[in-house]
Amino acid sequence: MNTFQSCDIGLGEPIYESICLDPKYSFYWHCHDFPHEIARWNYHPEYELHLIRESCGNYFVGDYLGRFQAGNLVLIGPNVPHAWYSDIEHGWEVIEGRDVVLQFSGEWIENMVALCPELRCLMPLLKDASRGIEFFGQEANECARMLIEMEEYDDSARLLAMLTILRRLSRSQYMLLASPEYDSTAQGAATEVVDAALCHIHNHFNEELKMSSLASSFGMTPSSFSRFFKNATGDTFVAFVRRIRIIHACRLLVESDHSIAEICFMVGFNNLSNFNRHFRTLKGMTPREYQYSVRGIK
Repeated sequence: MNTFQSCDIGLGEPIYESICLDPKYSFYWHCHDFPHEIARWNYHPEYELHLIRESCGNYFVGDYLGRFQAGNLVLIGPNVPHAWYSDIEHGWEVIEGRDVVLQFSGEWIENMVALCPELRCLMPLLKDASRGIEFFGQEANECARMLIEMEEYDDSARLLAMLTILRRLSRSQYMLLASPEYDSTAQGAATEVVDAALCHIHNHFNEELKMSSLASSFGMTPSSFSRFFKNATGDTFVAFVRRIRIIHACRLLVESDHSIAEICFMVGFNNLSNFNRHFRTLKGMTPREYQYSVRGIK
């Protein structure tokens, strides 16, 4: 098994996940719990195929914000910051084996393609990974199963399985996550401050959130925190909180029987007209239209 260590630099510096690949291996496979010291807003120069086995919550890839559930399978390109924050249910302090992760260097896969031209089919997939990719459908489900089973494989079987997974994912359904404008090379895009802020927003999105209070808790001025946060997430603090509230509203509109007014206040808005306006801006339709379209109601 390859060795691994996580290096966290001081406050305000990038959280850089140092992946120490054993030269005897071509890539690194591991499984970890949540919460965990490496389950945070971080980046690294390696590609990462990331599977969530348990729980649901919010996840972030570059400037993308979305909801995940068990089976979420994402490929992340070099230096693209990312994090998954689970909704911790009462009595569920640790989610054992939540994450299954496969990491490999760009140099290694490029050398493999140069040596084996048959692998050129992987290049479009690797290029798209610069924005993060979420996979769907039966192929994704089969690849997730193979990724989990790799724990029991010997070294050569793991290599064959890894290449098979990438090949199958290159032909599967997927969507790009981060926006085309997102700059994954921006320095300071992964920080102790941003990780703590994202975690706080995830846990308290339905409460009153003031940027000034959050900035003060980190010993920063509101203006410096604002610049810092936008550099990391690609969005202002207010717009980001609004997006996460709308995402939770979408889930409630589909999964619950609460009225739209109730949902408005449940996710943290204090004005129904503002909720409707921001919902339309982000989703291109009213909450009612969204509910009907997803539920198939005419």
